[in-house]
Amino acid sequence: MMTMCPSCFELYADIWSKPCCKCSDKTITVSVELIRATQLLLSRGFKVSAATCETDKDSCSNYVTRIDIYFEELYPDSMFSELPPDWEICDYYHVVDGGQALERPATVLTCICVHPDDVTGSGDSIAFDRLITITNFESWLEEKDPDACKSLIVLAGCV
Repeated sequence: MMTMCPSCFELYADIWSKPCCKCSDKTITVSVELIRATQLLLSRGFKVSAATCETDKDSCSNYVTRIDIYFEELYPDSMFSELPPDWEICDYYHVVDGGQALERPATVLTCICVHPDDVTGSGDSIAFDRLITITNFESWLEEKDPDACKSLIVLAGCV
């Protein structure tokens, strides 16, 4: 894991907990695999609060990769139309106390990739699956005009 300044994209080690040295902006947590995707989202005006990519074993001994990109705002689903395969848009709440949501919902983009045990003979196969999934998302983002995205965000009232 790394932390990244959302303004200048300066990267810091995971233990960095101070504001960015150049911009004084609060840094966000980003998995190494999602640095470029996060930069593409930020450059299109989206307010990303974290981006994580983790692979673990499930109860059936399959490896499962979960990718989550958390936003600070609740964006209309239409802004994420025609997402690449396996990607979904959901809502989440920043803070939950005793089952009560204390803040307004925000958007999260999520992707779950199951790597069956009988197919994944090595970690190379899992790494390749993750690379393909993230690259598909980055390609989808590259097709989105940054200025048009920023305009749609303003029109949707998400600033």
